Amino acid sequence: MIDKSDTKGATTRGRKTFVATALASVAASALLSSTAFADSPNVVTTIKPIHSIAAAVMDGVGTPHILIDGAASPHGFALKPSQASLLEGAGVVFWVGPQLTPSLEKPISSMTSDAEVLSFMDVKGVSHLGIREGKDFDSHDHDHGAEEASHEEHEDEDHHDEHAHDDHDNDKHEEHAHAEDEHEHGESHDEHAHDDHDKEKHGDHEEHAHAEEEHDHDESHAEHDHDKHEEHAGHDHSDHAGDPHIWLNPDNGIAIAGAMAEKLAEVDPSNAEKYRENASAFQAKIEALEGKIEEQLHPVEGKKFVVFHDAYHHFEHHFDIEASGSITLSPEALSSADRVSDIQGRIRDLEVTCVFQEPQFDAKLVNVVIEGSSAQKGTLDPLGTDLKNGPDLYPSLLQNLANSLSDCLKSQS
Repeated sequence: MIDKSDTKGATTRGRKTFVATALASVAASALLSSTAFADSPNVVTTIKPIHSIAAAVMDGVGTPHILIDGAASPHGFALKPSQASLLEGAGVVFWVGPQLTPSLEKPISSMTSDAEVLSFMDVKGVSHLGIREGKDFDSHDHDHGAEEASHEEHEDEDHHDEHAHDDHDNDKHEEHAHAEDEHEHGESHDEHAHDDHDKEKHGDHEEHAHAEEEHDHDESHAEHDHDKHEEHAGHDHSDHAGDPHIWLNPDNGIAIAGAMAEKLAEVDPSNAEKYRENASAFQAKIEALEGKIEEQLHPVEGKKFVVFHDAYHHFEHHFDIEASGSITLSPEALSSADRVSDIQGRIRDLEVTCVFQEPQFDAKLVNVVIEGSSAQKGTLDPLGTDLKNGPDLYPSLLQNLANSLSDCLKSQS
């Protein structure tokens, strides 16, 4: 006769053994995973989009840290003691550069002496654009050479004919000058235009014409002193001056991922192949998204819109959908009454379809400038404030920008 108590005990012991085995397996997997991640470089990033690209490149190897999270603005960011400890323990630091986060220049220089620091404003393959000044973006782009550093991108480059990120970086480097080259080209362009103008209007009296032109330039400069002050409050004009929102050009995102992969391969050669594979996968994903966004925005090309501050030039220029102006030159500085009045007039005169606010800043100013016009209000977020951190944030950020532009600009079609 079978003793039921023995059967029950055996069953219980079997279940316990199974559970114990399962737990041991999970623990072993966790240990292996934590060991692998512990061996990966300690990577610190600054803003959410850069963190996202780093997370994609490091997928399966480790997880990067982030300094400027949530709705915090990089322009006026103040480092906390807890964040300073992250920098002190960093093995690799990825950031855009002091042009975007000037407050981090000194901490990164002084706290990361043993770390590899990579500024993406200085990376080969990243395309640069000048900062647009004044309320009239349209004339500035054509008269002052803001597009010079990347115009070949639209003339000569098929955005999808390169698949290896090394080739992509080389091609982009050849097509795009850095900030210093852009400045020299701009000066050359201005001198050529000045010579032609003098010959047409003043014949042999070139010196007299030049003096008058300098006088006019000084008067024009004085008229814009307040706007220039706003601009300097939010953007650094150092050796590598230019629009620092480089990640909003998807080609720059790809170049950034490639540069990250190479830097991480240098620091952590045992995982070099994985970093490069991840960068290639990231490139393929972004190129596919790029084509989708191009199709999505094509129907609203030529529509007039105004942005809160000039953060989107790289996105606009890449997809040929340029803004007509910005409410403020610096999000941290109050717009002057004259500037607000100018933007209000521009919105009415150009029959602007949309004016875009940003989630990081108060929307009251947007409500003021659209008052009395038929313009709609939309939201653009250059950082992905409400998006979950991780490798999916960057493509979602680009897609959300396209969605916001498309939805608002179609609203009055």
